[in-house]
Amino acid sequence: MVRDDLIKKAGDYSEKRGDILLLFIFGSSVKGYATPESDVDIAILFKQEPDFAAIKQIESDLSYALRHEVDITALNNSSPVIRMQVLKSGILAVNKDKAVYNDFFVRTIKEYDDLKHIRKEMEDSVLRGRVCA
Repeated sequence: MVRDDLIKKAGDYSEKRGDILLLFIFGSSVKGYATPESDVDIAILFKQEPDFAAIKQIESDLSYALRHEVDITALNNSSPVIRMQVLKSGILAVNKDKAVYNDFFVRTIKEYDDLKHIRKEMEDSVLRGRVCA
């Protein structure tokens, strides 16, 4: 599916919903290696963390709108690693509030940086033989 078409259709869908603040398209669809069998990876920051049923309903709605299988990642509860991947390689298709985006961006960078330091310390401990892996 053409990237611009994905962005437009995902944006149109999100406009109908008041609970979507940010929507990114990421993964193979934007990296250029999607196949006809590939799903469309979409990351969403919601006003409030959605439940499983709500995410499945949005996946179904977007799959119908895009005429392609969709996999939703809720950014509200995702790890800093996932959020950083979305920021690095994703396309921001919907941004309903710049302040929310800025907060999300800064929080992700800080948490990812903190995690890098923790992981480095753990890796160093393993290499020194202080922790059994």
